[in-house]
Amino acid sequence: MKAVHDALIMRLNGNDLEELIDQVAAEIPFALLVNSQRLVTLVCSPTELEAMAVGFLLSEGILSDRQSLLGVVVDEKETTISVTLKKLPHGFDRIAQRKTITSGCGQGVTFSDGASLESLPVSQVSIKAAPDYIRDLLKEFRSISSLFQKTGGIHSAALADDKNIILFAEDIGRHNAVDKLIGRAFLDNIPLEDKILLSSGRISGEIMTKVIRNRIPILISRTAPTCMSLTYAEDHGITLIGFARGNRMNIYTHPQRLLL
Repeated sequence: MKAVHDALIMRLNGNDLEELIDQVAAEIPFALLVNSQRLVTLVCSPTELEAMAVGFLLSEGILSDRQSLLGVVVDEKETTISVTLKKLPHGFDRIAQRKTITSGCGQGVTFSDGASLESLPVSQVSIKAAPDYIRDLLKEFRSISSLFQKTGGIHSAALADDKNIILFAEDIGRHNAVDKLIGRAFLDNIPLEDKILLSSGRISGEIMTKVIRNRIPILISRTAPTCMSLTYAEDHGITLIGFARGNRMNIYTHPQRLLL
């Protein structure tokens, strides 16, 4: 499937009108099946679908380790992603029924809430990052997305260590981009406990939930957080940075990880 489609448009520039071909981002609904049971439909860019499904299940607490994952099959014709798990988590039927419409693009869905995070450990990782290094990461981050440059309608996410960006993902949905990144790291056996997550989108509660469940200690966004994400970050030891643009950045929680 193509991530970009051509569209015939009329462009008005001042008093000049022209007909031309423009490029728009693809938006496709894929049904996520877990052990043949339909869990949710993910509206997404049709790339890195295997990683997105795995990342979503990790972020929702449905998948926990590599031994539990038996297989992932993407059927583009039927627009399904079928994941086979060795064993479904306890109370899976209740999890599937506990659905929340989030503030995500196109009304995202999560099966988690604040209470489901209470048992998770507080991040104690002592990774440090200098502001100049963060600025360098953001410069590189802004230049990577070819889909955004073509369409202007794509969100991006990246994973960095203490030297450079090591993984990059993009999607029409900011939450999908993060899931693709988390899933790819899981499939490639890349640990997340000492990494930095970069996001182009707003940091809401469901995005912070993904960060907490996957034990990422630092989250940086070019845009704003919500009050729910701040509360989750504070309670779980996550360093949250927003409005990171140019020489400016807002440090909302746990500034001890920055070399100020």
